[in-house]
Amino acid sequence: MPINRAALIACLSLLAACSPQAADNGAGGATPEAVAIDPVAPIAPAAASPAALQEPAEEPSATSLPSSYEELEQARAAAGCAVSNDVYDIEDIRIYCQMPDDVQAFLARENTCQHFAGEEPYDDERRRELEEASATYCEGREKIFADLVARHQNDCAIRKALIGINGRYDLAFELDIKPCEG
Repeated sequence: MPINRAALIACLSLLAACSPQAADNGAGGATPEAVAIDPVAPIAPAAASPAALQEPAEEPSATSLPSSYEELEQARAAAGCAVSNDVYDIEDIRIYCQMPDDVQAFLARENTCQHFAGEEPYDDERRRELEEASATYCEGREKIFADLVARHQNDCAIRKALIGINGRYDLAFELDIKPCEG
């Protein structure tokens, strides 16, 4: 499985933000909490407001990853609902609350997949842990994503969000997802 560069950068950024030096530099020693997620469990529904579904001011890119833990927490606070701690990509956080349960669950699962895909095994035990995590969170991700696209094909806002997710995580280019016309 190829390493997703964006996920690797995010992991390194979070690691740097949680370092003792970062705590000494005003981070207050805060560290993100690890929260286990059930990859198929639905997440509480979110109400979508028309203003929240508008396009972001600029196009998302690999630089949409948090540069610090504070930036990540600011995005979570501005999201409009409780965002799973397993979602760390800024663009994913920005759309999370406007998405239905199944897309929210996919975002948490995919962010967890990307986290583990970016790690290197430093011994046999860690290699087994990473293989197990990959099997739990990464296997079948393309099919789950294709099912989401089919399920939400008539909702332009969700389809647009899925196009962005596909671009961030290289999920299913063969689906040829097109934005709504008009």
